[in-house]
Amino acid sequence: MPELVDLTPEQQKEIIELERVQEGQDHFALLGVRPGASAEEVKQAFHDFSKRYHPDRFADRNLGTFRARIERIYRRVSEAYSVLSNPERREAYLKAHAAKRPPTPAPGVSQAPIPDVPLKGDEERRPERQARLARHPYLAHTHRLTDLLARGKAAMSKGDFERAYADLNQVVNLDPKNREATTMLAEVRRKHDEQRGKLEFERGLELEKQHDIAKALESYRKACTLDPQNGEAAFRAARAAKVLGLDWNEVRMHAQRAVDLAPDKVPQRLFLAQVLLDGKAGNLAKRHLQEVLKLDPKNVEANALLRKSRWPF
Repeated sequence: MPELVDLTPEQQKEIIELERVQEGQDHFALLGVRPGASAEEVKQAFHDFSKRYHPDRFADRNLGTFRARIERIYRRVSEAYSVLSNPERREAYLKAHAAKRPPTPAPGVSQAPIPDVPLKGDEERRPERQARLARHPYLAHTHRLTDLLARGKAAMSKGDFERAYADLNQVVNLDPKNREATTMLAEVRRKHDEQRGKLEFERGLELEKQHDIAKALESYRKACTLDPQNGEAAFRAARAAKVLGLDWNEVRMHAQRAVDLAPDKVPQRLFLAQVLLDGKAGNLAKRHLQEVLKLDPKNVEANALLRKSRWPF
């Protein structure tokens, strides 16, 4: 069973696996570089490993028994770096492990002194070194998170919110404490819902043109749920529900939302007033009719409803 520590079950499994695979590895393998790798390659590999796996990265976490595991993992890699980065210790190690020594130049071929800057071959072998490092379970996990986050950002910038949601949701599932991914996921979810809401609204318009009011209402309802700021969807949902003779409270709810989102639109206020009159809410209806007349003093329908109800002015 996973420990109750500040690590996900996946992270715990990866740490255990990384500790296991380190057993019996030579110094080059521990650093994830090829046998006989140059001092510069060794230095870069250790730097890459430390950025992701130094014990200080976990200083504020409750790690339980995993703290000792992480320290053992890092200690092994540090020892490998200490040996391979020191000329005398490196030479002694290579004598004891002849198979790890770089090939000797052929007779008659001069060997240039090793410069203080990276050789061209070091840069050419960088992808190989990075691939070796990527085989460490913990680093593979970290690279996976980085890749998913980058893909999510790219999809978000292109407006592909469905793709962005899928990638960022994976990041949050793998690393629940990733604040950047959590914040982005909330924004993507909102935009994704808005996008889906727009599609449902457009579908409702098409169904309404085909006189399929019941299915149009379903789409308008979905649009209102996905995008609560879509006042036009709320207005059309209210009208469709009224035509179908559905519950008065649902009609009033959609009509009220339409007015709340667009208080200066005459058709929405006028429709809400009619709905309120149907529900015997005359005083509320009167206030909305008066608002209609402020927006459109010559509105025939609003004046007619006020006269018909014989309200005093």
